[in-house]
This record gives sequence, structure tokens and C-alpha cells, in this order.
Amino acid sequence: MTLEKLRDIGTLPGMTYEILTELVKRKEKEKIWKKKESLYGLCLILSSSGLILFMFFFQKGRIESLSGLIQFLNNPVSWVLGGASFVAAFVFLRTHRESESAEDDFDELRKEVIDRGEELWPKEPDGSTRYTVMQFLLKKKGINLFYK
Repeated sequence: MTLEKLRDIGTLPGMTYEILTELVKRKEKEKIWKKKESLYGLCLILSSSGLILFMFFFQKGRIESLSGLIQFLNNPVSWVLGGASFVAAFVFLRTHRESESAEDDFDELRKEVIDRGEELWPKEPDGSTRYTVMQFLLKKKGINLFYK
């Protein structure tokens, strides 16, 4: 059973449906930013590792003297790897910030839904609709509304 079906048959109030769909949207946004953060983190690791490997294994003899260091810094490969590392670090920090923001937005709304449970859910003696919706969100969407 989906949220739309529960709303259409009248067991889920309109306001609760709107809040839960916004919660699902925020969870999806959080997942997207987490994936981007992981991807750019991997790019940062690979580019930095490439720079370190190039510097210590392929250019080891050049780094020991000042003239060798100047030759290393004039090498285009070191500039490309250094630039890639810098760009990857910048993009990673930006996506990490956005990921944390999306996670905070999601957690804030999730906690609000839990706190306002009495006014959002219809009054039922057994609470079957509430439990059904919470189980659906937990199993299908990965959203836990059972506790903060």
C-alpha cells in the first residue's frame, strides 16, 4: 500500500500526506547528496594518491635537492595532479556541506513528525493505519518514524 492509496481511501489525512511526501522528498535529496559526496571523496582520494605516488616513487631523486624540487614543480604532470587534487578537494567540501544540510533538513522534519504524532495521525483505537504507514516508510523508503 502506498501513501497515495491511503490518502485516496481517506485513512490518511491530507496534511499528514503532504508532510510525509515532503519527508520522502527530503530523504531522496539526502541520498543523492550522500552519493555525490562519496563520489567526489573517491575522486579526492585518487587524485591525491596519484600526486603522492608520482612525487615519492617517480620523482624521488628530484625532491632531494632544491634544483630537483624546482624541476618537479615545473613538471606538467605534477601541475595536473595538483590541480586535480585541489579541484576535487573544493568540490568535495562543497558537496559535504550540502550533504550535511540535506541530512539536517531531513532529520529536523522527521523529528517534527514524531513530536506532532498525535495531531497528524487519525484517532484509531488500534493505530493500524499509523503502524502500516510507518512500516511502509521504514521498509520501502528507509525512514524510521518509530523513535527519534
